[in-house]
Amino acid sequence: MSKSIIRLEDVCFSYESEMVLKHLSADLAEQQIHFVMGNNGSGKTTLLKTMMGFLQPQKGRVLFNGADISSVDKRTMSRIVSYVPQAIYLNSDFSVIEYLSLGRTPYLDFSSKLSEEDYQIIEKYSVKLGVDLIYGMPFNKLSGGQKQMVAITRSLVQDTPLIIMDEPMSALDIGRQVELLKRLRELVESNKTIIMTTHNPNHAIATESNACFLKNGEIVAYGKSSDIIQEDLLHDIYGANVALEHGVRTDAVVFDMS
Repeated sequence: MSKSIIRLEDVCFSYESEMVLKHLSADLAEQQIHFVMGNNGSGKTTLLKTMMGFLQPQKGRVLFNGADISSVDKRTMSRIVSYVPQAIYLNSDFSVIEYLSLGRTPYLDFSSKLSEEDYQIIEKYSVKLGVDLIYGMPFNKLSGGQKQMVAITRSLVQDTPLIIMDEPMSALDIGRQVELLKRLRELVESNKTIIMTTHNPNHAIATESNACFLKNGEIVAYGKSSDIIQEDLLHDIYGANVALEHGVRTDAVVFDMS
């Protein structure tokens, strides 16, 4: 049985009077992919930020390898978890290579510079995700899909055991999505743990990963995607026009336009 890397213990979080997360408890095993899904406003992004300690729950706690993350200092956290937000806006006109280099910051002293090993790590992941050809381009001039791939690459350059991503494939074409899913599976095989939000349950089905569904701030289903992604759950979360089609090789979530 896999060891838990993140444990939620009765986590509650509110923005002023609105309770966004309601008594969430779950164990997320290490060296696996965990997809967090749900309709808009269900609390997905808030949950990710709470897992990283960006937001402090009013009740309950979040544990990383058994330690309350509220007791972990920021520098240590930056070596534990890397984060890809939904959107990135830079005030400076960083090039792609300069932006990627920021991923090595947690390992540098105040006055130190990147080492040859740092650059090798940057190149390793840049080549894997195909962003090495745009090193010299200004990050702010990239397309939405390019920005997402560079941001994902930067999170890998940070070389943390836990990677958390908020809708990292929202701007990617289908081909890029498939390539990224393959790379994520490779990362899991090299001892990484990935937690990410998505609006497409097919991502969890295709990778045979774990799926966690939120509704109105509560976990309504969590487990292996093949076990829990069923039509009754899809209808409860997304409505009657979403169906599960059983194929020869795999199942797939489809639109039911009838």
